[in-house]
Amino acid sequence: MTLDNKKIGFIGAGNMAEALIKGLISSKTISKQNIFASDTNAKRLKYICRTYSVRGLEKNTEAAKSADIIVLAVKPQIMRKVLSSLSPAVKKKHMVISIAAGIKVKSIKKLLSKGKVIRVMPNNPALVGEGITAISIPKKSEVSDSDLKVVQKIFESVGKTVLVQEELMDAVTALSGSGPGFAYFFVEALIDGGVAAGLTYNSAKDLAIQTLLGASKTLIESNKKPESLRAMVTSPGGTTQAGLRVLESKDFKKVISQAIVSASRRAKELSEGLS
Repeated sequence: MTLDNKKIGFIGAGNMAEALIKGLISSKTISKQNIFASDTNAKRLKYICRTYSVRGLEKNTEAAKSADIIVLAVKPQIMRKVLSSLSPAVKKKHMVISIAAGIKVKSIKKLLSKGKVIRVMPNNPALVGEGITAISIPKKSEVSDSDLKVVQKIFESVGKTVLVQEELMDAVTALSGSGPGFAYFFVEALIDGGVAAGLTYNSAKDLAIQTLLGASKTLIESNKKPESLRAMVTSPGGTTQAGLRVLESKDFKKVISQAIVSASRRAKELSEGLS
């Protein structure tokens, strides 16, 4: 399959669907005339259609019938209901892409008798074109290399992509899927600390956000390990060392690691709910 004149239908028009629609149109990967969306929230669907000039359809089955590629952009908790209603409209020709956390390919295929199914996990920074999407490596007998390239091209419209084995997708969901939430929480803490030290909220916010952005860019462009860069700004007896001692006393690294493991465990639980 190639993307030439292919039509893509989004089942669900939430934030991630919007990010993909915006990315596909702005990158000219797919024309807006070939994008469809459905959502039970009429107000939300109207906003998406008005903002991006795509076609909105009231029923999921209508979106599926109009498309070659179906993106399941719904919460994992309602996936069973959505798949059950969608099943009659999915044909052998369809490529079905799921972005739902924790839901395995085999679980989706139990409820969809036809179509090629590929599981992916994008993340929140896709909203600004800086996402990272993990694509589960599919069985070659079901999904061709050209099919896989299509999926990569779709998600490269909102950032970078990586290929992983499906058994690692729960870990990916925890790290890069939930990771932005942890990063935003960290920025909240930086801002609170700045305010406690005497800064105004707006000044602390600007300083915290740019600091995190700059640190991320330094990690990318310097190609140095995080611990090496940390050592560069940690002078003996200096301010950074004083702050790090507090973080170490609270077992900061262990807490973050536990958060990732907990998120991964929850992804597995979501999968079991559809099995």
